[in-house]
Amino acid sequence: MILNNIKNKLASVVVMLIIVMIGIVQSHTTMGGDQSLFVVIAQQLDMGKVLYQGLFDYKQPGIYLFYLLAGITIGWDDISIHLFELGYWIIFTLILFYAVREFQLFRLQYFHFLLPLFIVGVYYGNASILHLTQLEAIINFPIFLIVWLLDRAYKSKGNLFLTYFAIGLLVAIVLLSKLVFAPIIAALFLVHFLFVLRLHNLVYIARTQVLPLILGFALLAAVFLFYIFHHHIETLVLDIYFKIPASVIGLTDQIDPERLLNSVKWFIKKMVVFLILAGIGVLMIRKVESHFLSLLLAWAVVGLFVVLMQKTSWWAYHFQLLYVPIGVFAAMGLDWILYRLFQFEIVKKARIENLLTILVLIGIFYIQSHTLWKNHSATNEIKLNTYDYAQEEVANVLSVLKEGDTMYVCGNPRMYVLASRLPELSTNGWILEYYLDFQWQAFYTEFVNSPPTYLFVKLDYDTLIQQKNESLWEYIINNYSVFESLEHGTWFKKI
Repeated sequence: MILNNIKNKLASVVVMLIIVMIGIVQSHTTMGGDQSLFVVIAQQLDMGKVLYQGLFDYKQPGIYLFYLLAGITIGWDDISIHLFELGYWIIFTLILFYAVREFQLFRLQYFHFLLPLFIVGVYYGNASILHLTQLEAIINFPIFLIVWLLDRAYKSKGNLFLTYFAIGLLVAIVLLSKLVFAPIIAALFLVHFLFVLRLHNLVYIARTQVLPLILGFALLAAVFLFYIFHHHIETLVLDIYFKIPASVIGLTDQIDPERLLNSVKWFIKKMVVFLILAGIGVLMIRKVESHFLSLLLAWAVVGLFVVLMQKTSWWAYHFQLLYVPIGVFAAMGLDWILYRLFQFEIVKKARIENLLTILVLIGIFYIQSHTLWKNHSATNEIKLNTYDYAQEEVANVLSVLKEGDTMYVCGNPRMYVLASRLPELSTNGWILEYYLDFQWQAFYTEFVNSPPTYLFVKLDYDTLIQQKNESLWEYIINNYSVFESLEHGTWFKKI
């Protein structure tokens, strides 16, 4: 018993050190365009600007608040944002250590402490400049908490009212981060209530579960609704959350099957071993934890559907939404394989169980560790995660930018971050390809009324602007001169 406790504590310490180490390494990764946009919006919120009025975006407020909290607590630079995220994953790891120990998932007990490697470790090992600090990865934490608390409620552990109230709060956090996650939440509740119905009637469910769920959800929802009505943006929010996304899905020119294929290839290449192990884990599901594992299986299946239904996106980082269920089932699959392997007499006599476990883990995580090392030891600086891809594009403008000058970027918002300038226009120049006709007209009006001193138009956006709003392009040509032509776009200066 004492020896097993020592092994378990040692495993947890080693796992935590590995996560901290690779998290620190990854913290030096330059932020991509999406992450830079989140920083820009969060900084505008910090300055007191109203969400969606200061800078338009389709997303719900959760991701901006995450970046806002990171910025005001640690700092706005890339490393600070990533270190804040590392702290977030450390808390998640500690929660995993605490939560999973009450489950009978593994035959080899130290797998309860190795589990974070299969989730957080895999995430950090796979993530590159486009994947770090994205919502689809971050949301794994609150969804897992929902699954865990639903299972505790099913087993009637603790105060049910407080448990379901907390679940309601977490549901609000998930949906205020991205409404498209709603099918996952619905699937979790459907599975949970089907299990509960075998033990209790509908009256019991309504009294002990539905009421506190509604109260918990309503608490956070009411805060957001107060913000909306206080700033008189209710019509704008309705359009952003419901009207515009329904229209954007119909933009057939943004449906790119090749992008989906490349995203699937990336995910399979990175996760092939874990997907195989997860398949074994699903086949070896133990009935003793059927409720918890059914919730995870629903998460995986419906989560994949959620990824595929976003047909105008299909970005690779969307698959990060599946890391927790895949990680848990993969750990279960490996646990089953090693447990069977350890039954062989030759292994028992040689007493090499620990050595075999270490060697197998090294082999399984080879792809992730190799990618991580390659990204941070490449000799070609263009391939380095720490190379700032937008630095050269904004360098000459920074040298002439005066205090009263303004800038606007039809392209990567990374330039705002490097210039320490926030856009004066609310139009989001990062997602112009998703704009509808009425948004293009609003863009034209806003631009003409408040023309920036310097304007950047990335290479393919010049054609897009001409196609979508010819008047806007004519205004640019007539009122701006070319300041600098670059490989990926052109800087214009107001005449």
